[in-house]
Amino acid sequence: MANEGIAKWFGLKRSNFILDPKTDSDFYARRTGIDINSIVNNLQIDLVTDVSPKRFFWGIYGGGKTHTLFKVSKELEKHISIYPIYVECPNVSKKSTFLHLYHDGIMASMGQDYITDLFKELIRKIGLVDRDELERRIRAIIDNAELSKAIASLLGADPLKYLSFWRYLSGVSVPSRDLGELGQTEDLTNAEPTKLAAIIIGIGKVIKGVQGKTLVLLLDELDRLQIVTDEASALSFQNAFRILSDPNQKDVATIMGCSAVSMNEIPDAFGQAGERAALGPVLSKIGRSNLIEVPQLNQNDIDEFIKEIVEYLREPGVDISKKIAEAKKGSREDFDLNFFPFSKEAIEALKSALGHAMTPREITLKMTQAIGKAFLMKKPFVTQDVIE
Repeated sequence: MANEGIAKWFGLKRSNFILDPKTDSDFYARRTGIDINSIVNNLQIDLVTDVSPKRFFWGIYGGGKTHTLFKVSKELEKHISIYPIYVECPNVSKKSTFLHLYHDGIMASMGQDYITDLFKELIRKIGLVDRDELERRIRAIIDNAELSKAIASLLGADPLKYLSFWRYLSGVSVPSRDLGELGQTEDLTNAEPTKLAAIIIGIGKVIKGVQGKTLVLLLDELDRLQIVTDEASALSFQNAFRILSDPNQKDVATIMGCSAVSMNEIPDAFGQAGERAALGPVLSKIGRSNLIEVPQLNQNDIDEFIKEIVEYLREPGVDISKKIAEAKKGSREDFDLNFFPFSKEAIEALKSALGHAMTPREITLKMTQAIGKAFLMKKPFVTQDVIE
């Protein structure tokens, strides 16, 4: 196959340089302005001092925010017991409320099986007690009367009861009869956003109590909330985020990602966010020092980024010196072992072609286009003219 041929042709593990934030989270090139070790260390400090961290990563489109979220989460997981859940903000409308993010994003990412198994384990852990005592003990753990009643109703329940429980908890319409069996008078479709946030925190308390882990919500693509222009709708997000971002909220870590060229472009769902103005109700709770910009790459970072991604994707055992020696036979261009299959002249041409679009996304796209073109031209390496 062509894609297998191109990898072998250039001594690479795969046919492109495009980074998948999740599967390529082992890779993260050093870059000016982002110190992964420092970020992870500060998150650890928060967690060991019983302060569930809140962070807000923002920056230019394609700058690597999602990759940063996954890298930070993966590194943090090596040092401390966490349960990370990646949540991509769903597409919204101008009148969408926090319920949309809660149902289509957060609960969907957690999943029915995980949630039902979690509460089954909670009931097993509490042991053989009657329903009233079970409810009392659950409430002592999660400090949420309505949710405690719903969980306690699962004692000895059949699978259909768990399905009703999941429907209720995930925020969809539930028939009144099923609600009654769960000890509830209404479903969550019209619930206040603070109530939905409290349920998320309750789940975090259960995860901590049952699994001994801290729930880490990685809320990404939050720039999509820019379209929520209805004032009441934006306020519903603000009210929920305020609860989740509160420094005294110790059971759910909230790490957010949002594309924005400047702080002035942060969605209204976070309140006022101007760079020179006082922070709004959500970001002020997170704290200015925890608003972390992921900028485009510095001019001095480009060579290092290209070198590190080539090294990351190079097939082990390939004799690059031999490939360079063969390439030199038919070319006047020069080579650096660290950049092959790109000549030095090709690297300079690539940097010139980038212009001001110095983001990981643009660089890896141009690198991929370059090896594709060179392969089709049957060139043993990427030359300057391939890029120009």
